[in-house]
Amino acid sequence: MKTVSFIIKSVLLSIFIIGFIACSDDDNDDNNNNSGLDESTLLPITNSEVSGSWIVTLFRDDDEDETSDFNGLTINFEENGAINITDGSNTVTGTWSINSNNKRIAIDLDESTFVLLSNREELEDLEDDRWAIVEKTDTQLHLLEDDDLPRDRVHFERVTP
Repeated sequence: MKTVSFIIKSVLLSIFIIGFIACSDDDNDDNNNNSGLDESTLLPITNSEVSGSWIVTLFRDDDEDETSDFNGLTINFEENGAINITDGSNTVTGTWSINSNNKRIAIDLDESTFVLLSNREELEDLEDDRWAIVEKTDTQLHLLEDDDLPRDRVHFERVTP
C-alpha cells in the first residue's frame, strides 16, 4: 500500500513540476518582447504613417546585402491592411498589420501570386519575419527583424507621386 501511495505522490509531484516549468506569465502577450530587442527603443507607428508607396533602399538577410534583389519593385501599403508589390507589370498581393503595441509590422503575401515576380525568394524573406520599427521619418522606415540573430534589416523610402 505504501508503494502505491508513493507512486501516486510521485506522479502528482511530476505533473506539478512539469506544469510549473511549462507555464510563464508572458504567454499570449503581444506587448512582451522575447526577441532581445530593447522595447523602449522601438518606435510606435500607425497605419496612416505606413500607408503609401515605398521602395526598398536596404535589405540585409543574415548579414548579406540583398538590396539589389528588390530593384524595380514598388511596395504599396494600403491603409486598410492590403499590400501590393509590383515590378510595373506584375503584382504580388497580400496583407500587412501592426501589432497591438504599434511597434511591429507583419507582412503576409499571397503565395499564389509569387510566380508573377522573379524575386519570389526575397519576397519570402520580407514576409517571414516580424519587423520592429527602429527608425521612422515621413519619408523613411527602418525595420529590424524581431526573431533571430543575425537580424535581418530592411529600409524603405517613400515614393513621391
